Amino acid sequence: MNQVVPCTIKFNNYLVIMEKKTDIEKINSYEHLVEKLKKWEVSPQETWNLIQKIKFKGSPKTIWKMSKFHMYIRFRMADLVNSKEYNNIVKISMESKLVGKAHMNELFTNIQKILPKKVDTIRKLVKSDQYKFKFEYFNKNKKFDERSEVKNLEKLIADKRQDAYWDPELFYKMEEIVSKTVDKKPFNFSSLPGREMLKALR
Repeated sequence: MNQVVPCTIKFNNYLVIMEKKTDIEKINSYEHLVEKLKKWEVSPQETWNLIQKIKFKGSPKTIWKMSKFHMYIRFRMADLVNSKEYNNIVKISMESKLVGKAHMNELFTNIQKILPKKVDTIRKLVKSDQYKFKFEYFNKNKKFDERSEVKNLEKLIADKRQDAYWDPELFYKMEEIVSKTVDKKPFNFSSLPGREMLKALR
């Protein structure tokens, strides 16, 4: 597993300069931010590494947590597609006279109705070989306890303090990484329907 790459000396120097300024310039938009990053020759990868390092800490513990969240969402999607009611939900969506946001709200409300209980998905995930393999990788000195893993993951997913980690962009990045190993098109969680899907599945 690749670790977070430290930011460069160049960017560290920039941070030092900024800290010494008494009147720090405010960044009011993403366009303004990009403009400043280009001016200081900070690459997109350096920026992303810094975000991971500062905001998400980028530790093995955090990576394991994000991996669990991603596996959970993947299992929820499988539960949805394999549901007997899924085709009916798709049919209702295709025949709906609603448009725009109203149509999307109707679709995802119906999706939530046919999903199994969250704890049932979590139990199935924790029992899987995929979960156990990753558990052993990230917890080399810890004994696997199925009941404890189910209980802890259920609490973690529902915990409002974890909202920052349920970033659609992060899930899309994970999708891109996983898709390269399984040769499958990544699901675009960063799109508007993808964002709503992530909310519904969580």
